[in-house]
Amino acid sequence: MTERCSWAAKSTQLLLYHDLEWGVPTRDERQLFENLSLEIFQAGLNWQLVLKYRSALREAFMDFEPEAIAALRDEQIDVLCVDETIIRNRQKISAVIANAKVLVALHDLDWSLTEAVWTNAVLLQRTHETDVCARFNADLVHTLSHLGFKRVGLKSCYAFLQASGVINDHETDCYRRLELL
Repeated sequence: MTERCSWAAKSTQLLLYHDLEWGVPTRDERQLFENLSLEIFQAGLNWQLVLKYRSALREAFMDFEPEAIAALRDEQIDVLCVDETIIRNRQKISAVIANAKVLVALHDLDWSLTEAVWTNAVLLQRTHETDVCARFNADLVHTLSHLGFKRVGLKSCYAFLQASGVINDHETDCYRRLELL
């Protein structure tokens, strides 16, 4: 039997997410923005619930294309807040929209989320030194917050870095840990 991170055994959905997506390094900005947005939706909930709503969230947020999200009008936002197919937390919805607007504005300054996340991050994939990862995470939270991103606290940002493969936090006996080095 293949060893996996213990959390992956809780459901088939989590198992598939673990085996196919979680911790796989991505430099695709749209994917990074989706990962960050899903972590915002996950705050206070469990990841299995987010996975349950993920396809509907992708549809509602136009496949997490920042330009499309930034262009949402107030009436469209009101519709999202009552859409029973997604997580309907107005603050989380508003944060994703605000973050898309910030990201689009930063593109005009030749800034990219990919560059901000991956600059100096390559070393994090190979180290499991808690203080190094925590310091990188705190610096990223500070940068994103300073730029105007919403709901990017230490926990959600760290989970975002894990999901995006910036920090390889697969358990030591998990077969994916070595595969992703």
